[in-house]
Amino acid sequence: MTTAAAWDTLPLQAPARRPQLVVIEGGAQAGAGEDAPRSLGAMVLSLPRWVRLALTLSVAAIALSLVLGVGGAGAASAPLGEVQVRPGQTLSEIARAEMPGLPTAEAVARIQLANNLPSSQVTAGQVLVIPGY
Repeated sequence: MTTAAAWDTLPLQAPARRPQLVVIEGGAQAGAGEDAPRSLGAMVLSLPRWVRLALTLSVAAIALSLVLGVGGAGAASAPLGEVQVRPGQTLSEIARAEMPGLPTAEAVARIQLANNLPSSQVTAGQVLVIPGY
């Protein structure tokens, strides 16, 4: 018998059927009726899409404003006063003495911003505005 003849004698098999999903009534809420308490997840998912989007955007905006300090905490307050630079005094020394609650680098940066200083170089007799913190 040739190979072609043996091939023709093999029984034909139907392709295997894939199992189908079937919905079965019941589950955790089966028989509970309409008065049964719903979970928070089910209540949130039952809201319209536009309400869920509005809630999500509101929470994101609040979180972003807290991170960026837009809520007023980062706003500059009134100046504490003015200081005249003495001979030999540096901006770091002034920052440590006038703004003890802040790290020196941050205090120096705030004094530079308040006085429009391009660098940390100061000269004797110069009057510096000390910003509030």
